[in-house]
Amino acid sequence: MSLTEKMNLYLANQEVAFIKLHNLHWYVQGSAFFTLHAKFEELYDHTADVIDEVAERLLALGQSPIANLKQALDIATIKELNSAPITSEESIHQLCTDVEYWVRDTKEIVALAEEEKDSVTADLFNGYLEHYEKLLWMLRAYQA
Repeated sequence: MSLTEKMNLYLANQEVAFIKLHNLHWYVQGSAFFTLHAKFEELYDHTADVIDEVAERLLALGQSPIANLKQALDIATIKELNSAPITSEESIHQLCTDVEYWVRDTKEIVALAEEEKDSVTADLFNGYLEHYEKLLWMLRAYQA
């Protein structure tokens, strides 16, 4: 898969994650509700920024970013959630699974960008990698 194809897959997954984080924000239940409700809002706000930055980077590279949910859902590997209550514990489990994916996928894009000597894209995704590795550490500490 080329760098820009991988970036479009990443974008599609971010678009699905944006909706999924809203789902978690609205449906989380349990003693950690207030903490998680606020955290999920913070995360979907961050995801909106990532969506915009990745789409604009694709445009700067002369590519067409995926900009509709049908296309995003057709290629996304992030799984949607049902619109139903979810426990605090299960919501963190779901989020950890997705963040593990982001760490792995972001590293792949950095490597592809470095191979193509595209330091701008590598720098952008290294910033995401820093964010996702820290988030994963915090989520695991929260589960302990």
